[in-house]
Amino acid sequence: MTLRFVAGLLLVAAAPTLTAQEVSKEYRVKAAFLYNSVKYVEWPAQAATGPIVICVAGRNPFGTLLADTVRGETVAGRTLDARVILEPDPGCHVVFFPSSGANAPAYLRAARGTPTLTVGESNDFIEQGGLVRFYVDGGTVRFEINRESADRSGLRISSRLLQLARIVSASSRQP
Repeated sequence: MTLRFVAGLLLVAAAPTLTAQEVSKEYRVKAAFLYNSVKYVEWPAQAATGPIVICVAGRNPFGTLLADTVRGETVAGRTLDARVILEPDPGCHVVFFPSSGANAPAYLRAARGTPTLTVGESNDFIEQGGLVRFYVDGGTVRFEINRESADRSGLRISSRLLQLARIVSASSRQP
């Protein structure tokens, strides 16, 4: 009887921590994409030194998952780092915009013409100038890429990644 009571107390004590660390399957997939996408993007020479920094703008739906995923990892000899930002930051190579939280237009204006892979999930993210937009189709997380924005940013996206995406343009999506 005492052992069950102690075990129950331990579970109750641990529950807030576990709940705080839980991340939905959707955001687990998106974190994996953010990590893996850097393997298929080539930054111009001026942005190809130092760590590759993946930023989350505003509210962080990943908890510690994204930081835990990239910790200790390298791509093309560069270490990876993840952080949350509350305003545009020129030190970010990838910026993820959750559907709620960040003021995406302000961040996108700041990133325009820079080698920054912008990734969002709002319906109008591509029209706002974003490069990659997540969407859910039949319960599966998919993504679309705006190649025009990628070209303007100076980023080269591998054909392997492009084959998995729906290719769109901001002009073709506007009403």
